Amino acid sequence: MEATAGIAPSTRLTIDVWADVLCPWCYVGEQRLDKAIEQSAHADEIDLKIHTFQLNPTFTKAVEPTLDYLSKKFGVPVAQARSMEEGMAKQAASEGLPYEVHRPKSSSFDMLRLVHLGAEHGVAWEYLRSMQTEVFSGNFDAFAHGTLIHIGENLGIPADEIRDVLATDRYADAVHADHDVAVKLGASGVPFTVLGNRLGIPGAVSVGQYQDAISQAWEQIND
Repeated sequence: MEATAGIAPSTRLTIDVWADVLCPWCYVGEQRLDKAIEQSAHADEIDLKIHTFQLNPTFTKAVEPTLDYLSKKFGVPVAQARSMEEGMAKQAASEGLPYEVHRPKSSSFDMLRLVHLGAEHGVAWEYLRSMQTEVFSGNFDAFAHGTLIHIGENLGIPADEIRDVLATDRYADAVHADHDVAVKLGASGVPFTVLGNRLGIPGAVSVGQYQDAISQAWEQIND
């Protein structure tokens, strides 16, 4: 951004977001944040940075229906778990997002490691969002290496690099480090958003609330 004569250039606003691929509220919250940024007068001066946060490290790589998992977790019939999920589906639909209550659940660790690979190519946010779309659209092959490679290639990441990550523990430390930073900042879950290293937002809020936070953070760093 070029400065007008006699006027100092604005300080860019960094928005840090911690999220997990499997988190429904992350999925919805990210969409709302995207809209808030797009509608901001400072959209071109905002840097969005994604960080990973694995909500449940105990999940194995076995793929199972989310409804079965929720039924076991809460000790309720599958029909009741479906009813719970349908409320979330309405939230997603209101944001124009696909959301299948009958969708896959598995470990998100490999996906989160790929988010860090995406960061090396400048497409971390896009990689995360694309993987979420596969999961929440109900694709039971969402966790398959072929799917993850295809998504990454479409974003310009060489397939060999994606295969290398999936075949090793590359970026594992980065995933753990992101988690530790979030916890130190006071996060107990995700989404967790920090604007300008000053304003923290736990959970997902409305587009309007994100807009207000952006305006407030912008004023604070450019006062």
